[in-house]
Amino acid sequence: MSSVIGKRCVCRVEVSRVEWNFLHPWQRTPQSKSTGTAFVIEGKKLLTNAHVVRSATDIRIRPHGSTRRYPAEVLYFGPDFDLALLKIKGEQEEIDFFAENGKDHICSSGKEPDAKRKKFLHGLQFATDLPALHESVHVVGFPTGGNTICVTEGVVSRIDFLGFSKSLMLTIQIDAAINPGNSGGPALNSEGLVTGVAFSTKSHKKNQPLSNIGYLIPIDIVKNFLGRCQENPSTYALSPIIPYRFHSLENKSLRLAHAVPDTVEGVLLTSVCDSMKGFLAKGDVLTGIDDRKVSNDGQVQLRGDETIQHGYLLRGKFLDEQVRFSVFRNGEHVISSPAVLRYIPTICPRWESVDYFPDYLILGTVVLLPMSTYLQCQKGCGTRLSASTTNWCQKWPHEWEGKEGLVVLTEMFSHEVCFGYNRPYWRFVETYNDIPIKCLAHLRDLWEESMEQAKESDDRNGDSNSAKTFSFVRLGLEHSDDIVFEVRAAIQAQADILKQQHIPCPSNITQSNPRYKS
Repeated sequence: MSSVIGKRCVCRVEVSRVEWNFLHPWQRTPQSKSTGTAFVIEGKKLLTNAHVVRSATDIRIRPHGSTRRYPAEVLYFGPDFDLALLKIKGEQEEIDFFAENGKDHICSSGKEPDAKRKKFLHGLQFATDLPALHESVHVVGFPTGGNTICVTEGVVSRIDFLGFSKSLMLTIQIDAAINPGNSGGPALNSEGLVTGVAFSTKSHKKNQPLSNIGYLIPIDIVKNFLGRCQENPSTYALSPIIPYRFHSLENKSLRLAHAVPDTVEGVLLTSVCDSMKGFLAKGDVLTGIDDRKVSNDGQVQLRGDETIQHGYLLRGKFLDEQVRFSVFRNGEHVISSPAVLRYIPTICPRWESVDYFPDYLILGTVVLLPMSTYLQCQKGCGTRLSASTTNWCQKWPHEWEGKEGLVVLTEMFSHEVCFGYNRPYWRFVETYNDIPIKCLAHLRDLWEESMEQAKESDDRNGDSNSAKTFSFVRLGLEHSDDIVFEVRAAIQAQADILKQQHIPCPSNITQSNPRYKS
């Protein structure tokens, strides 16, 4: 990383962001600021981490060695691999950025740089393979503690398949320090090629980071992300999810119970998504993926004597890419016809502004939110809700029992209409007048129908109280008693609460994001 040209491609990212208030999604949090790192790649684009530019209202890019900060915007946001692609905002700004990025690279003779140096003006180049264990890497970025570029050196300690960014992904562990501000910076090998992108440091306890342990997104994943961006200019295709759950077959009793001979190695499929119907089935022993053999503990050969969990073979696939599974079924070895991998939605969406939004419903005095809020507000939700959420998140779409999402009661504003309802919050709302609730939008429609019926009744009967027929809303809660409101009283309470709390609208239900293909 001694090349001045290489350093010029690494930029400081300054972000202003306004995020949701997850418990009160009709509000937003105060503006906050943070920094990260990005680097120039071919095509006059910049690569960084998704979390660096999440919820950004303003992005500024300052190249190393420059005092000018350029406006930028997000082209593609990939939360599944924590990567984002940026571009300089404005035609003239883009021209100036790349001209400034290369202005110091004219030789003293006044001639243009030679071809080998000139190509760096168009972006850092990528390595072709994963780095070897013990290979030295240089992490370049703008970590906290200063405003200038910082280069740290370390070695590759481990390559593993771990849970990050609310999904499993291939990762590289290194012993170089990665601190806030490093995120999105390149890790370069001895040839100056990008071998990974810095993105995380793990903690063994909350707010207690482990010393000298950092993680990189491997260049294989980076190329996969960029391929998804190029596949369709208007949308980003979320990566496939592993379409089954499995148990290792190291236990002798388990092998006997499923009649698995000692000569067969693989893992037992305990649950299979319906998208794999005809290819995989519960009770199959998965013995191979394409031409890679799966061991009894779920490992496959990575290279040489290195092994890794077999799931990485599937997580690196493109949507609609084909894969062949080898299974041991009913005493026979079977190779499936080519199966197509697809994105599998979860009933509790994971990524804000991607597969869930700041949706809410005020029904009378009750605040109702989609269960995705739980992912951000787990503290204080209670053990019962945590257990129920975990159970639901383990279900495949065909097991959702007619639901499209989960609704949770999080709060009840003080008002005469709910006086006496002293009970814990954070409960699933299961029914509305004994009708099973499909999702928050379905619940809103049922409530609006009740309001319309009450209005029509009042229009027919005028102001005569004796002619009024009372109607009620009964919310059936999981692990708690029902909540009952008289409809007219709840309508008035809702109006009072909206005015009192300065809530602009009684509900917000957002359509799916057209920018994401799933």
